[in-house]
Amino acid sequence: MVLVWVILAAAVCVPIAAAAGSPLLAWRDPVYILAGFAGIIALGFMLFQPMLIGGYLPGLSARIGRRAHHWVGGALVVAVVIHIGGLWITSPPDMVDALLFSSPTPFSPWGVIAEEIK
Repeated sequence: MVLVWVILAAAVCVPIAAAAGSPLLAWRDPVYILAGFAGIIALGFMLFQPMLIGGYLPGLSARIGRRAHHWVGGALVVAVVIHIGGLWITSPPDMVDALLFSSPTPFSPWGVIAEEIK
């Protein structure tokens, strides 16, 4: 039971720690950094959503898992709004390119599609 929670915590915390240690943050605005971390946190929330609704997390009853699923879903929506809004504030042309699928980088359409799936 503990091993499952340790693995899930590592799956969420390791990407956050890696992003926090990035030297590229030194040249970014605080809004951009906040938006980026909101996106990372949103992905972490998405990891938990199917396990919560399915009752697959050890130590949580199905009823508590469903209730947590609703709360985590609400937090996920807030994180996605912060992510997209923050990136829009810092770089509207890049957001327009991404949303119109005209970005020269291949990872941009993947991100837009992932946001639509959420």
